[in-house]
Amino acid sequence: MISNPKNDFERLFGPYPDGYCFEIENCQAHKKINNKAKNKDEGLKIAEFLLLNTHANKTTISIVEAKSSAPRNCDAYIDEVKEKLTNSLSLFLAIYLQRHKNHEISDFFKNIDISKVEFKMILAIQNHPDSLDHLQVKLKNAIKKTVRIWNIDLNSVIVVNEAGARKHGLIRALAT
Repeated sequence: MISNPKNDFERLFGPYPDGYCFEIENCQAHKKINNKAKNKDEGLKIAEFLLLNTHANKTTISIVEAKSSAPRNCDAYIDEVKEKLTNSLSLFLAIYLQRHKNHEISDFFKNIDISKVEFKMILAIQNHPDSLDHLQVKLKNAIKKTVRIWNIDLNSVIVVNEAGARKHGLIRALAT
């Protein structure tokens, strides 16, 4: 489970093996960047966590933004999610490349060959019983430039509800 959940939905994520979850939202580099911001607009919006998965000679890092709900009019919502996911990718790579002095990622993250990593960008929405297709299309369109720059498969941009989060291994334990 992530260590500092902001809401009930975030409490559901995990548990993950030690060292495979990087809570980027709570990392020192993120805090330092935001402490230097002169106002709220200069602060860095960031996703909740990154999850490392190393199975069958394939390494995947999922960047996860969790929301408890989604509004009907979602353009500003999608823009914020895009910003958080792209900022998280950039900050993680900056940390991986040791551009920040406080190197906070685990040895599991440090020892991967970043050139071979497949990235997934995941928006998980708890209370969304309807089809998520329209949100997924909007998010893919919004984040298209970033995935092209980093050569990320556009199909790796995923929007899921709670059931989908379980299917993708983000929620591993049954809710109590």
